[in-house]
Amino acid sequence: MTKTRIVEALGENGLVLPALLNAAILANERAKYVLALFQVAAGNAENPSAGAPNLRAEREACGITDGRLDRVVARSEALGPGVYHIPEAAHLIAILSASLETMFAPLALTAGGFFDETAVDVRMERKKRLLDAIPPIDGDIVSGETIAALTSGRPAAGDGVHLLVMDLHKEISRLQALIAEEEIAGARAYGITTADRPLIEAFMAGVQRTAPMKFDHPGLVTTAARSGDTLLIQNDIGATEAHVIVLRGTAALTYTDVHAQRLRFFQNAVATTGIVWEDLHSRQVSGLGKEDLFYVTVGRIAAADDAGLRAFLERLGSRIVFLIDWNRARKRLGLLVPNALAVDLLNWAAEHNLGHRGFLQLGGERLIYDALEQAVRTPLRYGEKLHEMLGAEAACDYLRFVLETAAKGLRDGRSEMLIRDQIRAELFNHFHSAEQRLLAEGGRHAAIIVRLANGLRGALQQGGASGSNRRAESAQLAKQLESEADEVVKSIRATAQRIAGTEIFRRIVEIADDAADHLEDAAFLAAVSPDGGAVYQVPAPLAGLADLVLEGAQSLRRAMAAAPEVHRGGSREPMCNFLEAADRLVTVEHQTDARERDVTVALIASPIDSRQLHLFGEIARHLEEAADAMLRAGLMLRDHIMGNVMFE
Repeated sequence: MTKTRIVEALGENGLVLPALLNAAILANERAKYVLALFQVAAGNAENPSAGAPNLRAEREACGITDGRLDRVVARSEALGPGVYHIPEAAHLIAILSASLETMFAPLALTAGGFFDETAVDVRMERKKRLLDAIPPIDGDIVSGETIAALTSGRPAAGDGVHLLVMDLHKEISRLQALIAEEEIAGARAYGITTADRPLIEAFMAGVQRTAPMKFDHPGLVTTAARSGDTLLIQNDIGATEAHVIVLRGTAALTYTDVHAQRLRFFQNAVATTGIVWEDLHSRQVSGLGKEDLFYVTVGRIAAADDAGLRAFLERLGSRIVFLIDWNRARKRLGLLVPNALAVDLLNWAAEHNLGHRGFLQLGGERLIYDALEQAVRTPLRYGEKLHEMLGAEAACDYLRFVLETAAKGLRDGRSEMLIRDQIRAELFNHFHSAEQRLLAEGGRHAAIIVRLANGLRGALQQGGASGSNRRAESAQLAKQLESEADEVVKSIRATAQRIAGTEIFRRIVEIADDAADHLEDAAFLAAVSPDGGAVYQVPAPLAGLADLVLEGAQSLRRAMAAAPEVHRGGSREPMCNFLEAADRLVTVEHQTDARERDVTVALIASPIDSRQLHLFGEIARHLEEAADAMLRAGLMLRDHIMGNVMFE
């Protein structure tokens, strides 16, 4: 509808409507300022703080010139439970009442035109009822109940002035859009001067650059208006309160949000513009409950010239789309990774102009769970974390891929089926990476076995009193190392239970863990003194058997280290290293069989008592069984690599 048709529909009174709307916009800011001042004043009265905010920036931004109000917070005091002395309280109620009247003016003017007369009458009656319900304020004394009734923004807590202000603001924004005199780069505008146009165009250039990433969300409608020497730009981003930029030579942006994390996200998103933020103010009156807590901050930028101001506005406009459903996306990602990582992912997606709306539109976390149902034996349940399955780095890498694929896929018109298939295929790739990590964990387990074997070998080779001490230290260290090996096994079991096709790694490391158990048992026996502390000499063949077991452990570790690099079409060197290590395990195991027999012969021929005979025989048995366990683990790994990896 053109401006002429609007005037015709409204009659001659329609000529004054733009001015009334301009005033209503500022009145909305004044009403919010008054409500915020009551909350901050009562909160500071309950818990006095020298650094309490005075809300001067908010007062100036909404056109209130009374500087006395800047002292209200500091001078407020609690007179008793839920009773406050708030200077200028009666004056503030008068400002609030006048602001509501100003907000009603354009709606009343259009009653019977754009708005149903009955609906307007109902709202006016609602306003009268809410204002009449405010108890008389004598001596600027206000109860906490009155402040709660004024400021609560939760419908469940009952109707209140704050809810009325929000409802009126929505109607004013709708009326603004209906009577806009012109459109500037997609923004509905009226009362605009020639100097305003480049600023609006810069802001809209930023909005339009990233607007495609909102997909089917209805937000991002922009309205611009001039009121005296002030240019106001409002952008509707949906459920979140509209953001207003007040330009008076410098740009001032007042930002309010119920989520401190989203506020910090927004500040970070525009940090490169040089904007300077005032202190963050949290608003909550004691006893109102967590739901009524919200945050306010004001940012200012002193642009060096018009070009700098336009650059700021373009950057600002381009970031607004990433506020849409931000907290919802954080919660959805928070089901998959810890909250801090979820916020990092949202920062990354915004900085790369991708956002999170594509991820949400395709189902959010359900997109990941659906892929997991086809990729793992036991899918994640809600609340379980993806990073515990893949590792934090891999989980974030995968989720960055998901955010990018969803955003670009929907933007470029790809089918949802294709996007989901790409996300599922990438998940399989990450599970392949998980196999590499399982092999790395197997390598860590093998390294523990090497340490166990090396410690036992050193203890057995050293004679005399020092050897006895060394064997005692080796037994203590072996117990600690065996516990570390058990933790590695537990970790691999948990991962293998989730990821299809990784059961083989659990079996390999469990068999190898038998070697760790036998070596710990051998270390314990080596520290036992059969003669009540007497020093004894370890037979040479037994020490030689320990040498062979150490060599076998080193071969298992080399095989584990080479295995991740072996794949079909890969380099020849890792394959050679792997096969040589596996072959050496076979040789070592055969040699340990022979060496164990040498130990038996030596023990029978030695003039030692039955206790030493039993002790050395048991140590030899544990060493041979450790070598046998390492061989079985190595052969199972070789069969997997040669049968499943090289020929998959």
